Amino acid sequence: MTWRGLSVFGLLLVLIGALMLAPAAYAFGLDDAAGAKAFLLSAVIAAFAGGLLTLAQYRVRMRSEAAGEFGTLLAAMLIAPALAAPPVAILAPYLSYEAAYFEMVSTFTTTGATVFDRLETVNPAIILWRAITAWLGGFIILVAAFGILAPRNLGGFEVRGDFGRSGAVGRLHGQPDWAGGGGREAAADRVAEAIRMILPIYVGLTVGLGVLLLASGMKPLNAGVAAMGVLSTSGVKATSAPAFENAGYVSEAIVVLFLTLAATRRTYGAAGQGALNFSLLKNDAEIRILFVIVFSATGWLYLRHFIGALELEDEKIASVEAFWGAFFTVVSFATTTGYESASWDAAQAWSGLSDATLILYGLAIIGGGVATTAGGIKLLRAYALFNHGRREMERLVRPSSISGAGARKRGLRREGAQIAWVFVMLFLVSMATAMLALSLTGLEFETALAASIAAFSNAGPVFTAVNEEASWLTTLTAEGRAVIIVAMALGRVELLALIAMINPDNWR
Repeated sequence: MTWRGLSVFGLLLVLIGALMLAPAAYAFGLDDAAGAKAFLLSAVIAAFAGGLLTLAQYRVRMRSEAAGEFGTLLAAMLIAPALAAPPVAILAPYLSYEAAYFEMVSTFTTTGATVFDRLETVNPAIILWRAITAWLGGFIILVAAFGILAPRNLGGFEVRGDFGRSGAVGRLHGQPDWAGGGGREAAADRVAEAIRMILPIYVGLTVGLGVLLLASGMKPLNAGVAAMGVLSTSGVKATSAPAFENAGYVSEAIVVLFLTLAATRRTYGAAGQGALNFSLLKNDAEIRILFVIVFSATGWLYLRHFIGALELEDEKIASVEAFWGAFFTVVSFATTTGYESASWDAAQAWSGLSDATLILYGLAIIGGGVATTAGGIKLLRAYALFNHGRREMERLVRPSSISGAGARKRGLRREGAQIAWVFVMLFLVSMATAMLALSLTGLEFETALAASIAAFSNAGPVFTAVNEEASWLTTLTAEGRAVIIVAMALGRVELLALIAMINPDNWR
């Protein structure tokens, strides 16, 4: 895909080289000459490679617009990390380049799976670089959602195909229908317009959250890394302990507010109006179903204590601590971010549920909102299936009843639910295939299941949250990590979108 004759992927590589200057400067400030040198040399290589690619592809046009769009997106997920990995491999010599590449694919896809078991011992420049690449990966996903997937009614937009007509980005060039194309340069123009609209909000929210976390008592590096981890829903952090353990409940409450933005496309979909339109959030279907899921799971964990699962002294402070620990953790995993509350252990002890594996699995699989940085099946698809099921139950009681919900909601229940179910089946089949491949590498069933769910839902912390002894570096072989790399890319781009890409009937 090209923009004004320039290769978009080449420009991305140049950007990666420029962003490497941040950890280089940080390492220089810490008197870490080796770290600064590693990032500076890697920055030169990445920028040089991007410049050569841009020059080689100058004014070269793709034969297929769809292949150019999705090829660029896949390259950003699988090839760009190869140029982001060298400084990690240099500064962590105990890692192979393959493991460093796995780390970068994980951050670029906002999965957050890390090969580092003790982050406290990792070079601080690497910690910062992980957060920056995860933040960049989240931004790429947002731009791709509005500039590539939405025009073709993919990535969750297929459930409500009318969004392209009403969305701000959909008004580009006065075209009422995104899928109509509009020339080979139309895709790049849409991407450029999406960048113009999303970047100010994305940067502003990140800076704002970082300042608030800093004010709550977090260290500068921890606050910055956590802010980028929250906005990208990657769950990256600077320590192996709970990210907000030393900052108190205030920081966790702030993070919950920002994580809610990952549940709805309204955050960035209204960007064309010049400001966040919070009035739309109260009626947003994704927000409603998120809170139903969150309060149901939290209520179950909290009330389980009172139905005789465990007998403890009734202490009000312990009760509140347990409720908050469950609430924060459930919100975090429901948006595929994966942060655990500092009170999560207290919440599990209160409920008497020592193993919340299935709850965390379910939350991660359902995922966050359409056109957000969250992964998973997506809340809008879950909402469509829920509405379809409710309508079928009504018809069992009143077979001749006619729904008066309007054409849009009827379409959501019928065609929307049908395509949502197709995606769910593709998701489950893909996950089963990955589990089989991981089993062939020697993993046990439970471990393969956890790794597959973490990869396809882009919620890497699920893997270690359900098994603290598991490690992406030692538990999995190099072949197993290769399977996870493919699974992370498929989970991020979505198999349904790839099927549409390879179908010539949909090429324009």
